[in-house]
Amino acid sequence: MNAVTWGMVVDLDRCTGCGVCVSACRLENNIPPAAAQGRPSDWITVEPRDNARAFPESEAVFLPKPCMHCGKPPCVKACPVGATVKSGQGGIVSQNYARCIGCRACMKACPYGVRRFTWTDPSWPRGLEEALTPYASVRPKGVVEKCTLCSHRLLLFGAQGYTTACAEACPTGAIRFGDVEKLRQGLDAFVLLPRETTAPQVFYVTRRAWMREKPE
Repeated sequence: MNAVTWGMVVDLDRCTGCGVCVSACRLENNIPPAAAQGRPSDWITVEPRDNARAFPESEAVFLPKPCMHCGKPPCVKACPVGATVKSGQGGIVSQNYARCIGCRACMKACPYGVRRFTWTDPSWPRGLEEALTPYASVRPKGVVEKCTLCSHRLLLFGAQGYTTACAEACPTGAIRFGDVEKLRQGLDAFVLLPRETTAPQVFYVTRRAWMREKPE
């Protein structure tokens, strides 16, 4: 049996910037509804990008950005206590919250800015705590957290039924999840910050040449 490399191919031409992927991720992974002190808490963001040209040559895209689950993750090397691990199970970069000491060295090492520090104890408006899922932990104050590719779903549904909440919820099919080596076959796919040589497992496609040429 060939090894699976879990990852995503995101079609930027299909993404409308609706934010459904962000909401689905929050519900699936017990992410509090508000960021502490204005700092980001979401594990996936949707960023607008444009070609910096005047109308009518102007173009824009929305770029969903989760953890890249790099093949060569700098965060793993940076963590002094082994709280961040590159899994042999499909290459998922996981985070052990019980081991994390909150030093944020992994955040500094990550070139994509997709790791989050929990500045306060998590809280939800009265009644919403009843909607918490038992399949994802509630992270305490003082640890670093990030996208896990909904890895608990792999245990729940097995490899054949495994997909992420963001891919499942995307109304336009812009986010495709699975064995990324198969997903990107035949596609002119690119990665963000290729100069970092981190070998991301999240790829992007678009017909817009300016986005492919400078994927910052």
